[in-house]
Amino acid sequence: MKTQKTKNDGSFQEGFDELEKIVKQFEEGTGDLDESLKLYERGLVLAAQYKKRLTAIENRVKEIDAKFDDGDE
Repeated sequence: MKTQKTKNDGSFQEGFDELEKIVKQFEEGTGDLDESLKLYERGLVLAAQYKKRLTAIENRVKEIDAKFDDGDE
């Protein structure tokens, strides 16, 4: 069995592309049940990984905004 990537490796775009590929395979109904289960699990791993990355990016944007906020709010 191949080792699943679970860290924040690869670019964001690569992970998004992989998720799109998985979704397309499900929409087409290709693959057997065992393969579909593996794809489903991989999709969940990617979704959780990139949700975490998006949250970190969002927090960083807020920090940058706060740093340059002139207090007019």
